[in-house]
Amino acid sequence: MLITDIKRNEGNNIGHVGLALISEMARVCGLDTLVDRLGPGKAPQIKEREIFRTLVGLMCQGKTDFDHVREYYGDDFFATSLGLGRVPSAEILRQRFQRIALETDLDAQLPRCSVELWKKTGMQPELIEMTRDDNKKEHWVRLDIDVSIFDNADTEKEGASATYDKRFGFAPIFAHLGGGWMVNGKLRPGSSHSSCEGTDEFILESLGYAKSMVEANVLVVADSGFDSKERLETLCTQSRTGFIIKHNLRREPVTGWLATAKEHAQKVENFATSREKGRIYRGFVMREIGKKKRAVRQIFEVTEVLSKDGVFMMIPEVRVCVLWTNLEFDADQALKLYRKRGTSEQHHGEFKTEMDMERLPSGKFAVNAAFLRLGMLVYNMLRVASVDLVVARMLGLKKANRRRTKTVMRSMMSICARITRHARKVILHVSCPEPWFKVVSDLFYRLKTA
Repeated sequence: MLITDIKRNEGNNIGHVGLALISEMARVCGLDTLVDRLGPGKAPQIKEREIFRTLVGLMCQGKTDFDHVREYYGDDFFATSLGLGRVPSAEILRQRFQRIALETDLDAQLPRCSVELWKKTGMQPELIEMTRDDNKKEHWVRLDIDVSIFDNADTEKEGASATYDKRFGFAPIFAHLGGGWMVNGKLRPGSSHSSCEGTDEFILESLGYAKSMVEANVLVVADSGFDSKERLETLCTQSRTGFIIKHNLRREPVTGWLATAKEHAQKVENFATSREKGRIYRGFVMREIGKKKRAVRQIFEVTEVLSKDGVFMMIPEVRVCVLWTNLEFDADQALKLYRKRGTSEQHHGEFKTEMDMERLPSGKFAVNAAFLRLGMLVYNMLRVASVDLVVARMLGLKKANRRRTKTVMRSMMSICARITRHARKVILHVSCPEPWFKVVSDLFYRLKTA
């Protein structure tokens, strides 16, 4: 029978089950304790934890403006599932978050909540098995460091300026652990270069968080924007740390690298495509850096193009890729690992577009910096929710090693639920097929006991 009419449900006890899961994660990661400690001495009508739980509940649905809370005024499900006494107004939400962001060190404290969430939910890193020159196998966890552009055109926000790709906005820097977990993030003015002041401190801070989360060695992977001999020397002194950083050729002639490749190559391959023919040289040379003359390996891949479109070239075209590393691995392994760093671009894209974090809500830089790091925590909460979706094949999802943030928000977080109260208990009734209910209930009780 076809639907012939539609009516509004007068009750306000229906909503999304994901809010209840996010509420438990806010407790598990220590966010409640942190913001209550940073709050004012007197007890306000709306506690600090209620302000932040409201923001977290909005962010997990891709709603990243303070005004988005207006649609939840009088919503019993939203308030109950997030543990709120009442839903704050948009004005109170903005003012209270701005006060705590400007007057406390909230921005510096928030990354520790992500570390606590990782530990208490039993998350596991994506390990890389590598073979040393002496055939000894080692396990590493990669830590991708990269800058992403946040376009905030047509605004007058503090810190927003022209970026390196001629857009207007911010240039935040991120550190992603293998598998997509966001270890650290920091908002920076749009005019900031990859290696601007504070970059070394950010990398060392991110390394500290990563080492506290995993037992394996940590492999820092970064592009040529982070090429600095002082930075390489600093990373060489860190325990349990390796690095693969692309060398910035600057004004070095590629013909010089071709001569070096012909002399030191460990592997030479002929290649032929539909358009080009030539040779590829792979190998490494040792270079001394810093005042202590530390020996660091430079891995190279030099491509010599001898013909194009069937026409032999009198002067070959030379392409060069050079990597700095302190690892004793062959060129093929290092080059393969470096080229996988493109995956981190996908993490940036999910954070910017699927969570709608690109256009930050405040005009004050410090407030936006704290908002970005709170968004980082919510992103990691969604990563926790995605773990069971990877192994649950009965849900109709395609086989994958990880689930996109959009998949988690669209499927698991948006499942319909209803709240009832009976015998001093608040019960969440989930409306979904049995396989989905098992995933939701397993995660809920796992968080309850964390």
